[in-house]
Amino acid sequence: MQKFMNGFVKGVYTVLLVSIFAFITYYSISNLVTGNYLSNSKLMIVAIVFYILIILALVLLTKITSKKIFFMIVTGMAILVRIGWLIKVPTAPSSDFQMMHHAAILATQGDLSFLKESYFQSWPYQLGFVYFQALVIKIFGQNVLILQIINILLNCGIAFVGYKIINLHFKEITGRIVYTLLLFYPAYIYMTGVLTNQFLATFLIYLAIYLYLKHDQLWVKATAGVLLALGNMMRPLGILLIIALVCFEITKWLLAPDRKNILKSLGRVTTSVLAYFLMLFLVNSALQVTHLSEYPLENRNPTWKFVLGLNDETVGSYSATDLSLMNRYPLGAKRDKMGKEIIKERIQDKPKLVNLMFNKSKKMWTARDDALMWGMADNVKLSLKIKNWLNAVQFLFYIFIVANALLAVFKWRETWTDGYLLKLMIIGYFMVHLLIEIQSRYRFFIVPAFIMLAAVGWTIVYEKFSLRQKTL
Repeated sequence: MQKFMNGFVKGVYTVLLVSIFAFITYYSISNLVTGNYLSNSKLMIVAIVFYILIILALVLLTKITSKKIFFMIVTGMAILVRIGWLIKVPTAPSSDFQMMHHAAILATQGDLSFLKESYFQSWPYQLGFVYFQALVIKIFGQNVLILQIINILLNCGIAFVGYKIINLHFKEITGRIVYTLLLFYPAYIYMTGVLTNQFLATFLIYLAIYLYLKHDQLWVKATAGVLLALGNMMRPLGILLIIALVCFEITKWLLAPDRKNILKSLGRVTTSVLAYFLMLFLVNSALQVTHLSEYPLENRNPTWKFVLGLNDETVGSYSATDLSLMNRYPLGAKRDKMGKEIIKERIQDKPKLVNLMFNKSKKMWTARDDALMWGMADNVKLSLKIKNWLNAVQFLFYIFIVANALLAVFKWRETWTDGYLLKLMIIGYFMVHLLIEIQSRYRFFIVPAFIMLAAVGWTIVYEKFSLRQKTL
């Protein structure tokens, strides 16, 4: 029975992840070839040269014996690239990011009038990042360069946490690959100048994951829950991670030889969950008592993301028509009722719904990443030729990651049980975006999990090649 259960659980995970990564790899290659970024002959040459260079770079980095020298070289190069990017592409705040930055400036002046704006009335959860920016502005001044430098530091932090997570089980070489790929992932570089909440939220959440996996002490599990709550205050992803943690503990219990530690597993995850909700409660109470927010940091327009996500005409993206329709009703029961009616209508036609989900997945996971568009903003002018080259590089890098992640799923190490948490995060994040609004920049959060799997895949190739060389 235990053998059957192990095979069944592992089989479900494998089928889902192989389907996801094979889908992404195939259609990403297709979109790169048909995207007219470069001529086919030039694209072929660029792809060959690019992959040779990236492989050589990864191999050379594994040859550096000193960890200190490795981190100095890679981190220094990554920071220089980003500083160069900021000089060449001085991104000004735009769209939602401009609104949040302006609100942060007002907050430092004691002006909380922005709380009455419809944006913050609908989505009070955005206030977490507003007040983070306000704190930075209060200390260092209004120069956006400070916040952009913090983005660089947070990106380095994300890379280091990814390195630590993968090194819980794998050798130094795999951790170095994770660190390097995360620091030179093009979309992260393109987003350096954007005052987005994604860098901070991603750092806090992956730090929480590292602590959860690293230590079994209950106080560490509680700390992980607190960090998840803080990450959720920057970007509302916490509930997805809570579900992933619960499913992760259940998976470990199902795969355990004796299944006698269910209470211990429940105790671990319960501690994190309680700390998560307690932290949210305390912060929400403090913000409301001090009148820094009228409402908890929550979504007061809960059907909106689903209304957009189920819009067949926009393939799950933003719709001005939907906005106009929903804005006819005030926030609360009437708008929620209208949203539910629209959702109910849009899920009636099941074949159409399945087709929408397929097309959404192609758009979300395999189309051009919008990071370059956000990085350009309205004040930056680059030639179409340069943009095409930058988009082509982003595609090639992304394909390298997902193809190696696919290989890792095929060659999974049975002993790496912690990897099931990454698997659950990827599967859950993919499935959630079948239903809600999509933007390709939303890949940002899950890329570290992709890269950690990709590093495992690349390590498998590297070790087999090295072993073959030794036997020749």
